[in-house]
Amino acid sequence: MRKDIAPVDNSSAISNRNTFFSCWAALVIFNRKIPTFGDCIQPRAHPAIQSFNTHLLMLRPLEIIFRFLTSPFRVLPDLIVLGEVRCGTTTFCARLASLSGKKTKIKCYTPFCPWAHPELDNKESFYFVGHYLGIVDPYFYRMAFPLIITRWWEEHVLGNIFFTFDGCAQYLSSPTAPYLIADAYRGNAPPVLVACIRNPVDQAISWWQYENNAMIWGESMGLKEWNSDLRSDQYPPKSVLDALEYSKSSFVRQAYKDAESLVKAMSWGQNECTSKDQKTSSNSVIWVIQKLRSWLQKHILTLPPWAITWPCGQLSVIGKGYSCNLKRYNEVFQSAFSLRDNHDEDGCHKSRSRIGYVHIVPLESQTNGIDLKSLLRPILADVLRICAARTNQPFSSLNYRVELVLDTVCVNSTDSAWRNSNPPTIDQALRPSPSTKVHNTLRKHFEEEGAEMERMLGTPLPSSSIGVNCKPAQLSTTNTLNFIAK
Repeated sequence: MRKDIAPVDNSSAISNRNTFFSCWAALVIFNRKIPTFGDCIQPRAHPAIQSFNTHLLMLRPLEIIFRFLTSPFRVLPDLIVLGEVRCGTTTFCARLASLSGKKTKIKCYTPFCPWAHPELDNKESFYFVGHYLGIVDPYFYRMAFPLIITRWWEEHVLGNIFFTFDGCAQYLSSPTAPYLIADAYRGNAPPVLVACIRNPVDQAISWWQYENNAMIWGESMGLKEWNSDLRSDQYPPKSVLDALEYSKSSFVRQAYKDAESLVKAMSWGQNECTSKDQKTSSNSVIWVIQKLRSWLQKHILTLPPWAITWPCGQLSVIGKGYSCNLKRYNEVFQSAFSLRDNHDEDGCHKSRSRIGYVHIVPLESQTNGIDLKSLLRPILADVLRICAARTNQPFSSLNYRVELVLDTVCVNSTDSAWRNSNPPTIDQALRPSPSTKVHNTLRKHFEEEGAEMERMLGTPLPSSSIGVNCKPAQLSTTNTLNFIAK
């Protein structure tokens, strides 16, 4: 079992009023130890504190508390975009949000995000990966979505089509999210699930470079020392190939099995996710965090720090394919709900890009209006079927409105997917392109994955180009391989 939060001797940090949130985010989300200030005469003037306080302006603690208190009066999302990371989830969620319009009377409500960040806000709740002090209790998942009365007003007073979504890129590869999502919907219709995918070689390279930028950003905030007690001293890996080997290590595999087993053992009123080797810290702030988490674990389902986001760190799943994660979702939902087939009840919109419960959206299809329309139509048909059952309206009366707006949304699709627009933290020109060895190793690793995805979909997958703009433009000059290695 992984170690829990380790003791940190840094009493000077408590002088800042936001230290509680700083410490928890640094230790768990950023996977760093709290910076020490040594002989600094004015700790508040330390660059790390000033930079981290700027980061804390993105937090919304009061709204989070209000939403948790009102969660029984809120709705569950009709659609969940599961990921994957660096596969166009931001683009796809923006397409969904753009469906709202006065002429079509469609109202798409976006999720609450704990981080006030332009690329995350109105897209992902981060709920089932533990960003709310580790809370993942299915009962409180509603906190990120609109009030029941809002939905009632939209549907029964204004006559609009109401739906809401969540789009968290970390859900697909999370070992715990499938069970928690299914548990949240027990007794209700299951949500429409969507997985965005791309060439896994491209994804691995893009993910590696994105995480390296994030690491440099963390260091710029004064978070220099890694919390090795939480993620092991093997993290972070030094290269993309090291990350690949790390993701295949027995340490990572066991951590994912442990996290999955812990969630399976969860039950109402009892949380068995407490780490047995938790230590008591001499630091006042860390002690408060541990006491609060201890209380939460007795009353609310929470994840231990080592299992939050991804066990063993963000790059621990860089070598995992889509197929195993899709199979896990379908197995979990198969046991919780009755299995769907690929034929819609209305005799139309038969989806060739759905595997069980999960609709598949290749990144390349998001840059082609015709392909995007053919993928969105069956997804929205499933959403409308949920809306029709809820409002006792015929499906056909709702579907024609969506057809009107699909043309507008898909015609306006561009030839590139929107990527996170934050300026890079390092000069892209100084970053070397991935070598031929890296490409060959990744291609060999993902050969079986490509064949399995083709078998599961029953149709050839579109070949990919590194030029699909979901990553720094400098990567477009590299010679990337097709999704299916020939």
